[in-house]
Amino acid sequence: MMRGPTMLALARQTVHHSWRGYLGAFVALLFGVVLISVTVTLIGSIDATDGRPGTSADERAQLDGLAAMFAMMSTISAFMALFVVGSTFGFVVAGRRRELGLLRLVGATPRQVRRLLLGESVVVAAAATTVGCLLGTVSAPAVLRLVRAVGITTLDLQAPSPWIAWVVAAPTGAVVALLGAWQSSRRAARITPVAALREAAVQRTRPSVVQFVVATLCFGGLVATVVAAADQPPLLSMLASILLPEVVVIGLMCIGPAVIPRLAALLARPFVGWDVTARMARDEVRAAARTTAAVAAPVLAISAIAGSLLLTLSLSVDWATAQNRARLHAPLVVEVGSPAAAASVAADRTVATADVRRLAMLAHDDDGGPGEPDRVEVVDLATASVARGLAAMRGTLDDFHGRAVAVTATWVTDGGVGLGGTLPVWIDGERIPLRVVAVLPDAPGLYVELVVPAELIPPDSIRITGTVFVVPRGDAAATRESLRRTLAGTGSRIVDSGDWVDAIAARTRESNNVGLIILLGPAGLYAAIAMVNATLIGASQRRRQRDLIQLIGASPDQVRRAAIWQAALVCGTGLLLGGGTMALMGWLVRRATMADLAGIAAPITIPWLPLLGIGVTCLLLAAAAATAGIRTRKPPHLADDPA
Repeated sequence: MMRGPTMLALARQTVHHSWRGYLGAFVALLFGVVLISVTVTLIGSIDATDGRPGTSADERAQLDGLAAMFAMMSTISAFMALFVVGSTFGFVVAGRRRELGLLRLVGATPRQVRRLLLGESVVVAAAATTVGCLLGTVSAPAVLRLVRAVGITTLDLQAPSPWIAWVVAAPTGAVVALLGAWQSSRRAARITPVAALREAAVQRTRPSVVQFVVATLCFGGLVATVVAAADQPPLLSMLASILLPEVVVIGLMCIGPAVIPRLAALLARPFVGWDVTARMARDEVRAAARTTAAVAAPVLAISAIAGSLLLTLSLSVDWATAQNRARLHAPLVVEVGSPAAAASVAADRTVATADVRRLAMLAHDDDGGPGEPDRVEVVDLATASVARGLAAMRGTLDDFHGRAVAVTATWVTDGGVGLGGTLPVWIDGERIPLRVVAVLPDAPGLYVELVVPAELIPPDSIRITGTVFVVPRGDAAATRESLRRTLAGTGSRIVDSGDWVDAIAARTRESNNVGLIILLGPAGLYAAIAMVNATLIGASQRRRQRDLIQLIGASPDQVRRAAIWQAALVCGTGLLLGGGTMALMGWLVRRATMADLAGIAAPITIPWLPLLGIGVTCLLLAAAAATAGIRTRKPPHLADDPA
């Protein structure tokens, strides 16, 4: 029996002579490691920048926002990288079963086959992780500059030590690659030579016991979330809609060989009657079940994750806009240019109530000392209740004085301190416990999550934001005209409250679009590479079938069209499943937000353009890769086998 060093040497030789078979796996792991490395660099840059001397409170607040954004990006990027790398390595190993069957035929034992495959995967993983870490290190400064260039931050982020990315990215990528190869190597080692030769024509679709259990757990969790959707706070539903797509994708791919080829065949049904190449493509996707599922994997993953995130963010803005519109009672909003202008608004004789919006920073208690500062809304209850509809949904605002705080429903879900609880903060070097006296309905455009009475905060710590909510004494038009004369030359702006709410929503959507560049940009780019890579791998593994089809009379044009049909069917199936996942996540969010709005009308804004852009881009990439993977030449003899 061959020992470990001998098998590793043999693995190096087989990779050297059959490098084309592992090229796709090398590319997938290479860019996966780059993606993980860049993600780790971005997260590490937060600590490196925060550790510089002289960092201000505003800069730390901006770094906290970036940390949350990078953490979400790391979740999406890591999932895409690990999912695609594991799937691709398993895909590549499974595609060599005919060759492995021949090895079994000449006397190789199942253990030797398994060790050979793992040895080959070690060789490829070592090369890919090394090159990937080098590329990630080289590209790190450019990525940090890009984050600032696109407007995500105004800070000059400092790069952390490159060894941090190496320590995380290299072992993570290598382990996932070996896990993907290990699963396929076990399956390949169990089959007989004759079964291996048969399986080269028609691949099994039945999931293993482990895959079935994992799929059951994934879909069981999904069903439980759907059942509880109406009782969940909007914040939890939004978080679920961002994290659940990954669970759904894992569950679908566990049963992918049984589901995806059949669904692709259904998509082909309207076309097989009038185009023979569509029939050829349908038969191929059904026969090569595992190949079909593996090629569809990156399309399914990015369409489900990106689509769900796009739709969730859009629906969250709809929810916030409806809350703002329902709570805002003031018909006019003035954006003043100075505190003196705000005082002029309050002094105008046509104004009944002028509610000036004010903010302050309070440090939370952190183990007996001042912690991270947080924004709080400083309100005059008399004016805020009239102009902004400030009212308690639980508790009472009668106790809103002294050492008291009112919190929003979302903050209760996120912060974990509810009605009657105590929130210790630090004010002027003194630790002060604030009692939660009321829970407020969410209205993100009107007040932040923590609201305190004006007498609690020292006047010199209060900052006027420049927004004044105005309730006229009589006709709103007369008040507008009077304020226009009063504020002439101050740079102030007077708008209707409805237009002001719409402007808040537009700015939020614009900010979300910038954030999506970070959240989905790296993962989307990697998904595009993975789509092309998987399609090319599938095309190379089907070369023998194409040669056979040409040998029995198919023209080069028919072979090319069949390949494009096949890519379109597989990509369309991935988009269909991803779109279904997105629709389900959107329904979860919509159901929770409508239950929270309790009768308040809210529009539905679906981001059709970016969603269609995802679908069209995936289809174009798949078609282009399929066309590039076709090499229509004179077919070889049947004895010729690319394996």
